[in-house]
Amino acid sequence: MRRTTRALAVVAATAALALAGCSDSGSGGNGGSGAADQPADAPALSDINKVDRDKLQQGGKLRFAITQLPVQWNYLEASGAAVDLNTILGFVSPSNWDYAEDASTTPNENFVKEVKVEDGPPQVVHIKLNPEAKWNNGTPITWKDYEATWKACNGENEDYQCASTDGFNQVANVEAGEDDFDVVITYKSTYPDWTATWSGVWNAESLADAETFNTAQLEGPNTDWHAGPFKIDSVDAAQKVVKLVPNDNWWGEKPLLDEVTFRELDADLAPQSFANSEIDVLQYLISADQYTRVQSRPDGEIRSAGGQQWRHFTFNGNAKNLGDKKVRQAIVRGLDREAIAESDLAGLPIEPSELMLGNHFLMPGQNGYQDNAQDLSYDPEAAGKLLDEAGWTLEDGKQFRTKDGQELEVDYALLAGVPTSENEGKLLQSDMEKIGVKVNLVNKSSDDFSPTLMDGTFGIIAFTWQSTVYPFANIGQIYTCDADNNFSNICNEEIDKLTAEADVEMDEAKRSELGNQIDKLVWEEVMNAPLYRRMEFTAVPKDLANFGAFGLSSGRTENIGFTK
Repeated sequence: MRRTTRALAVVAATAALALAGCSDSGSGGNGGSGAADQPADAPALSDINKVDRDKLQQGGKLRFAITQLPVQWNYLEASGAAVDLNTILGFVSPSNWDYAEDASTTPNENFVKEVKVEDGPPQVVHIKLNPEAKWNNGTPITWKDYEATWKACNGENEDYQCASTDGFNQVANVEAGEDDFDVVITYKSTYPDWTATWSGVWNAESLADAETFNTAQLEGPNTDWHAGPFKIDSVDAAQKVVKLVPNDNWWGEKPLLDEVTFRELDADLAPQSFANSEIDVLQYLISADQYTRVQSRPDGEIRSAGGQQWRHFTFNGNAKNLGDKKVRQAIVRGLDREAIAESDLAGLPIEPSELMLGNHFLMPGQNGYQDNAQDLSYDPEAAGKLLDEAGWTLEDGKQFRTKDGQELEVDYALLAGVPTSENEGKLLQSDMEKIGVKVNLVNKSSDDFSPTLMDGTFGIIAFTWQSTVYPFANIGQIYTCDADNNFSNICNEEIDKLTAEADVEMDEAKRSELGNQIDKLVWEEVMNAPLYRRMEFTAVPKDLANFGAFGLSSGRTENIGFTK
């Protein structure tokens, strides 16, 4: 499976925002900051029933549930960077690297034969491509595709609505080396997460101009621009099903599966569909009800590993009463985050207190992790003092605080039919009543999630970020002043300054220090408030091999199959 290696993945309804850009399973260079020594009781690093290809049967069908049929099939484009599309593209698009359990990378020889790096500065990366690799339209994958990918999303042409320019904006030039299959990438200075930027590549034709980039795949995918073990055979918009079959243009080992499908299902229907053997893969089970229902399938099992998704509240600094940092800080201080985790995760075989998250970039167990949320820990009394300082006072006999005759109220965008969003909104409302803040629950359809987020028509909204194996590669995508995905609309120029330093810092320890400085500022500004990390629970048939809960690792889709 492809690893999401760049940053915009939102998991909303049950949706998740994945961090944007190229994504895949990888290898080739430095694979992020890796993992620290695992505590004895830590979650498994991966659980995929790893089996050699020769012990698996040829044939079979695998049916996935997804939360939403893609509305934009260009993953580089701002509205396309979602987890479901990333999952589909993992079967049909270039994946340059393979990722191990510790997130280290090696080249996927189907696409990349060899990599050499000159540390510089300037840093120069030489990627030797597999000459057999070709797009579905028959043209070979060459340095020109790398150049076009860079030019589309390096930020110099704002007509290209890229989800992120991170990494691309650090490149000075992309050119041919000895031949068309020798890519020479020269950086302006240094860039430690270069493998994240080049975890995949995009067909130059699909990037020819801004209109093509932004709109050509709004109605559906252009399969000529894909290259992978499988190809998209059909997209049934009425039934909301995407069907894949083995790619007859594929040059690598033959895929074991005969067919792969992705069906859009409501979160409350998907577990029963798995139990009824109507689907075969349900990823990221998030409630006790889901966990219990999928267990009723006789030939099914649940595979688990430490997950990369984290639940949180995003605050809109442009919304009513949320422009004041002290108000935002007070809300977090009055928020019982552990109680929310206990409620969301009730009945699951995990201890919520072990999943609490105090960092926006690093997961517990990763090198450099530190809990930077201490100054905003749960303390309703301190929350009240902050509100007093902000001029919001609680008068005798009044339920909510007032200032200049106005009640202190904020809006929460509640995604109807999404249990976590509903539950978190009600708990937020209850916690805020205790400190004199009125929370209006504003119902939104789950289909309205993306436009609500993009248009900024919310006060507070809860969704899930999909983290990546490159913890500091996408800071600029979400937290810098001009970032398209800075949904908080809050600007702190010191974050911009430190992000620019972190982007080029090659020393891992120094980079972690910079990342934690930024994290403290994000907490102080209350751009968003992490709630908890999710475990990666994946329901699959027992006889499915080389697929399940991957953690930081990846796998090749041609090797997914059923045991004999």
